[in-house]
Amino acid sequence: MTQPPLGTYFRTPVSAGRVIAFLTERHSCQIESASAKDLLLEGICDSRDGGQKQLAFSSYDDFPGVQTLTESLVVIENIPDKRIRGSNEFCMVADPRAAFMDALCWLIEAVGVDAHRRGFTEEAGISPEAQIAPTAVIEPGVEVGAGSIISAGVVLKTGTRVGENSVIRENVVIGSDGVTVYRAEDGRLLKFPHVGGVYIGSNTEVGACAVIAGGILASTHIGNDVVVGNLCNIGHGAVVEDAVWMSVGSLLGGHTRVHAGATIAMGVTIRDNLVIGESASLGMGSVVVKNVEAKHSMFGNPAKRMIGLKTGPKR
Repeated sequence: MTQPPLGTYFRTPVSAGRVIAFLTERHSCQIESASAKDLLLEGICDSRDGGQKQLAFSSYDDFPGVQTLTESLVVIENIPDKRIRGSNEFCMVADPRAAFMDALCWLIEAVGVDAHRRGFTEEAGISPEAQIAPTAVIEPGVEVGAGSIISAGVVLKTGTRVGENSVIRENVVIGSDGVTVYRAEDGRLLKFPHVGGVYIGSNTEVGACAVIAGGILASTHIGNDVVVGNLCNIGHGAVVEDAVWMSVGSLLGGHTRVHAGATIAMGVTIRDNLVIGESASLGMGSVVVKNVEAKHSMFGNPAKRMIGLKTGPKR
């Protein structure tokens, strides 16, 4: 499976000093060291996923679990102990999430951001060997591979990638924003910008009227040889690995990862931030509220393991 990117890229690298100046003006902040201003930031990421030369936010309690973030500027409410800072620098503010969202909105306007890779928005294009229905709506910065079919009424938002020989059925919407509202400590109701885009692999089919939300900081990722049924909804930042079958009317919460070969029957609801194991099967109408181990079969509300149950067509 093609690995999803860990973040989103600035169209040109940004001096951390510019970000610090912005945050100093908008939020009362404290900088850990003068050297922070010398950092050159390449993009943004979820601190839990890690990255190098990134702008990220975290909480004091969560930061000890971050192991792969390096040479980055971290917006946080309290400076961590020196033993766990690594090569990162820190900007202390009262409300890190709000400060990060403010900085991101400013950076989108000031320098621009690209999903998938730097320059994607300008470089992406539609293969002449793809079939595009006249009534499809395709925004700038969309990539469609050779042999793929984009059917009538489809909407592909900026930051969408579709691989080769994939089929997007009628009235599918790909790359729309999910629901991410946050009440800041100063009382403002903020909406997290969705800049991560959507990646859809090759030989994948997305059924009519499905919705695949764009990622927030990194792409929503659908692998190769995946089947997504009609009327399905896949939340922002979800990862659906290769050869997953997802039947009609199923709902997949944001940031959930479905490992390769899993089968999701009709009308299944899967909570956000879960892990569905490789070759697992989820029975019709199940409500999944906890992680599912590889090759386990689950059924019910809430879903429980059913030994001997196999859902969906024979693999």
